[in-house]
Amino acid sequence: MTEVSGRASAYALSGRGLISSAGWMAASHVVAQGFAYGSLILLARWLPPASFGTIAVGTAIVYIAVLLIDRGTWGGIIVQSRLARTDLAHAFRRCLLTGIVLAVGMAAAAEAVVDRFASGGDAAAVAVLALCLPLHAISVVPMALLQRSMQFRRLGGLTAVANIASATTALLMAMGGLGVWALVARQVLLSAGLALLSSALCLTALRTHQISPQPTDSVDRAPTQERWFFLFAVTLVVTVNLDYLVIGHSANATVVGLYALAFTIAMAPCTHFSDQVGKVLFAAAATQPETVQQRTEQAVQLMSTLMLPLLPVGILAAPTVLPAVFGPEWEPMVVPFQILLAVGVGHAIVNCIGEALSGNGHIAFRAKVMVARCAVTLPVLIILVSIDGMRGAALGQLLLLLAYAAIYAMAGARRAGTSPAALWRRLHPIAVIVGFQTLVGCGVLVVVAGSGPAELAAACAAAVVGLAAGGPLLLLSRAWVWSR
Repeated sequence: MTEVSGRASAYALSGRGLISSAGWMAASHVVAQGFAYGSLILLARWLPPASFGTIAVGTAIVYIAVLLIDRGTWGGIIVQSRLARTDLAHAFRRCLLTGIVLAVGMAAAAEAVVDRFASGGDAAAVAVLALCLPLHAISVVPMALLQRSMQFRRLGGLTAVANIASATTALLMAMGGLGVWALVARQVLLSAGLALLSSALCLTALRTHQISPQPTDSVDRAPTQERWFFLFAVTLVVTVNLDYLVIGHSANATVVGLYALAFTIAMAPCTHFSDQVGKVLFAAAATQPETVQQRTEQAVQLMSTLMLPLLPVGILAAPTVLPAVFGPEWEPMVVPFQILLAVGVGHAIVNCIGEALSGNGHIAFRAKVMVARCAVTLPVLIILVSIDGMRGAALGQLLLLLAYAAIYAMAGARRAGTSPAALWRRLHPIAVIVGFQTLVGCGVLVVVAGSGPAELAAACAAAVVGLAAGGPLLLLSRAWVWSR
């Protein structure tokens, strides 16, 4: 019986290999999200905020349901030392059956959900979004196999193709006057593309791994690990979607749409960059536990170097750029966006530690921290949303990030083989540079805005000059240099 083993030697990543793999994932995702966000800008100009609010509530339900479909299967496949074809077949059937059952339930409950959380929205659109669930179920095992075998070029390519195709279709439908159904098609076609492409591309991974046709007889840690992966994933999705539900319960679909678009853009550093790098870091930690300290510090350093200098740029430019791009009806999203952008950048950095913990056997710690975060998030959001609406929700996310980051910097760093002091040595030159960049940008904004140019030009000038002021210092500092 031939089993999967020795993955560390087969798929070892050097420091350069980590950067290269992360680069492929990030670059392909940037291309994909360029189309996705480009289409989002046009759709926001063509469709009312209420349409986005309806889809935001529907996708929040989809995100929660996909966790019940996965139930830790994805993480368990990656960290399990041995795999059998019968195990994979069982996992696939279980995911697909769960997806079909949940899709039927979501479609049946669509009207009640819209009445409660997106008043004035389209219940039929939420019902059709349920198609994403069985489609996602098809992709769980193939996507996990591709990541396990370090085929990040294939992963990045299929993600890019699926995003480009779904974004293009959504634009054509919006141009044809189909309204909210353009947003529905965008989500459903994305899930369909990932399912079809990953199923085709994972065949190479199956051959490469020489997976046994029969179940293994050895006791493996995967069942326990799967439960922790499942708990973490469920509480994560619930946590990041609670603000939609709390806002929707106290307001209407228009307010949810304003907040949802601000959240989507502001969290891009985490969801569309750090998460892609994290997939590489997770797989590397699972196959090369002896290098987890070095890889964690490098990933934190890389993410901070790339993301932190963009934070003051986004905050300075937001008040004029966002209404100019999306239209004046989106202006109320500006302040929530500015706050949430700091949250997105912070989570992008903290996520590097988290992915290392998931890969090196500390998923239980990560899941417990997420459970605590989820428990605290709901009362915080209820209180702050009642005080200041969607701005209160954004502020709540920022306060929770500070506590979350402190736990990871202390207890999480030690479990990843590093220390707060070691991480700070990597980060403090970047922090000083970003502080200088912010001061320069604010100064330019005050001077230029007072001299009479248009507000848009003044904000852009301040952002560009601030970034330019910090750029040379960033290049001269050692913070950007990878130690090995």
